[in-house]
Amino acid sequence: MVVNNGGLDIWHDESTDVTGRLDERAQPVDLPDRRLKFGFPLARRVRQSLPEVMTVNSRKICEANGPSDWRKELFADLLQSVHLRSSVYFRPELGAPWGFSLADHGTAFHIVASGKCWVQVTGAPQAAELVEGDFVVVPRGDAHIMRDSAASRVVDFFELAKQSAPDSKGVFRAGGSGVITKLVCGGMQFDDEATSPLLAVLPPLIHVKGKNGNTAPWLQATVFQVLEELDSSRAGAQAVVTRLADILFIKAVRTYFEQNFDTAQYGWLAAIRDPHIGPALAQLHARPEEAWTVAFLARRVALSRSLFAEKFAQLVGEPPLHYLKRLRLNRAAIRLHSTNDKLSAIASDAGYESAAAFTKAFKRQLGKTPGEYRNSR
Repeated sequence: MVVNNGGLDIWHDESTDVTGRLDERAQPVDLPDRRLKFGFPLARRVRQSLPEVMTVNSRKICEANGPSDWRKELFADLLQSVHLRSSVYFRPELGAPWGFSLADHGTAFHIVASGKCWVQVTGAPQAAELVEGDFVVVPRGDAHIMRDSAASRVVDFFELAKQSAPDSKGVFRAGGSGVITKLVCGGMQFDDEATSPLLAVLPPLIHVKGKNGNTAPWLQATVFQVLEELDSSRAGAQAVVTRLADILFIKAVRTYFEQNFDTAQYGWLAAIRDPHIGPALAQLHARPEEAWTVAFLARRVALSRSLFAEKFAQLVGEPPLHYLKRLRLNRAAIRLHSTNDKLSAIASDAGYESAAAFTKAFKRQLGKTPGEYRNSR
């Protein structure tokens, strides 16, 4: 089926684009002046002579805008897809031998205040050694183990904390009588974990290393503020600590992007560097409400449908329309929490034909209706 969406002829494949909306209310516009965010123009489509592959040179698009242009905006857009709701801190002081495990408690992070240890995360290729000043984030809360050596016995972190009775500042002592390692361990709960495209594309472990044995300046300053607030017991300290945790997380992710952009061989960073998948991701982020189909995206970046779908899934980790659905629901979820807009308006702007269709998709993904989700804020 071909529909006119604001003056743009779009091929709509109802068998594949289960989340697409045909917006027949859009008003015609002057195509040469209508541009997508990130600098990508909407392509003119000719209904009578539509080519199988559009003559869009995506490599030239990338080179014309440059990584300092649309890629940075894409990074920023992704970073804004998460909103921290709460955080919790513990400050274990552990004597060798020691070891603990942690799983199913959301995003976790660990700072090595002094000493050294190892971390092994499910899904990561190998254990990573941590030294004083290092900071690690486990974005999706995958099961992981922290210990001083591979031979040390491991116990559940919260069982360890219960046995050792943390004081009012989160400090507890456990382990053996050997060399002491001091950690700051934290957990983060995000509002939109189930729909966040950022959490979905991050690796199992992000490791921010201290520079030349010293903590990176931004990390040192932020951790100092965290400890100062925890030690102060002042009114509002927990709220301040939660904001600082948000900063720690965002800066860790940004550092990961900056350090790995040129070398990543797989994942989201490799995807946006790809001359075809990168521009496709930018267009999905710019206008997720459009009635995108795999075939239409493929033509936009001059690839066959099958090759585009295969390449997208291989690099990003999920099919194009699954990624699009996550984007749509994430933006809708943020709007539900941050505005009092009508459900019908949010559904329409998210790319759904009706509030009923949106509600069904939202509940399937998040386990609650939009109304229940909004009331939980």
